[in-house]
Amino acid sequence: MKLRKKIAALVGIIAFSLIFFTPGCKTPPAPSEVEQARLQEQALWGAGGSVFAPEEFQKYENSLTEARKALEREELKIGLFRNYGRVRENFRQVIRQGEQLEALIKSRKASLLLEIESSRESLYAKYEVLNNLSLQLNQRGYARPHLAQADILFKEVDRLLAGLRYEEARGRLEKISSLLKQAENILREQLKRYMDQGQIRQWRQLAERAIEKSKTSGQTVIVISKLERTLTVYKAGQQIKTYRVGLGFNGLNDKLHAGDDATPEGEYKIIKKIGASKYGKGLLIDYPNEEDIKKFNEAKKKGYITSSTRIGGLIEIHGGGKDGLTRGCVALDDKEMDELFKLIPIGTPVTIVGTTDPNNKIIEILKPV
Repeated sequence: MKLRKKIAALVGIIAFSLIFFTPGCKTPPAPSEVEQARLQEQALWGAGGSVFAPEEFQKYENSLTEARKALEREELKIGLFRNYGRVRENFRQVIRQGEQLEALIKSRKASLLLEIESSRESLYAKYEVLNNLSLQLNQRGYARPHLAQADILFKEVDRLLAGLRYEEARGRLEKISSLLKQAENILREQLKRYMDQGQIRQWRQLAERAIEKSKTSGQTVIVISKLERTLTVYKAGQQIKTYRVGLGFNGLNDKLHAGDDATPEGEYKIIKKIGASKYGKGLLIDYPNEEDIKKFNEAKKKGYITSSTRIGGLIEIHGGGKDGLTRGCVALDDKEMDELFKLIPIGTPVTIVGTTDPNNKIIEILKPV
């Protein structure tokens, strides 16, 4: 009996010695899938997994955490007793899950990029329309800063897209959308008279009355349409000349007082021909007339303008270039002004209207749906 115990003890000692001291017996290495999963996790994080697929990325992280816990448990065992078979399979499943997640991230990135590019294209088209409208019409008031900010943000969007920072780019587009809505609303308020069919009918009646007067009297008359930037000369009711003209910053507004840079509207006449001035030749009209004085006094009574505000005057049709900016006058290129100067005698009626077109470009662009 004692001999058996001694033999058993000796066998145990030999086995223990074999485990720790036998040359060539090594602890099995961790599966290569462990390092592969570590690198995959880094790549998925860098690709924006937490942003583009947050739920799926969190599930992937949970699976990876469980696989690493199983690896830790296995590594607590004594070297040759470790079995990495189950651990290897766990990490392989995680890697397959990561590969699916990578494909999902790429798909969502592509979809988001398409959405952002489409939104940018649409917003930029709207920006160009509003920007061109405000520049063409010299409506450079409160809408201009909003449009300028939008232009800067478009450049930021392009920079962010180049850096694959899609969410930030989308945020900039939301700001651009807000700025364009504000600019559009400002322009609509500034130009609402040009969308009012009642107002357009009044302007048409003024223009038609001038042409009819020319027809019945045989005299020469001038009709100026501010929105279309045209000055048309009629004789005996027939159109004989049309010139392109320029206005000031507030030329589309109806003049109310000195310094508002607006161009007056109504029925006037040429009271003086100026042979030479700062702007070349000029035709002075009789602004303010009785109707202008009446509007001015009513505005003072209602407190729209201060008691010290003056009504102003010295409104001309003059040279200097149609692309120059006036202070309420109507400007032509010098060569055309020379021609007009010869055509027009003192006393010639001048009718100035906003527009006669019930389907004008402001309605087309700004009319609310």
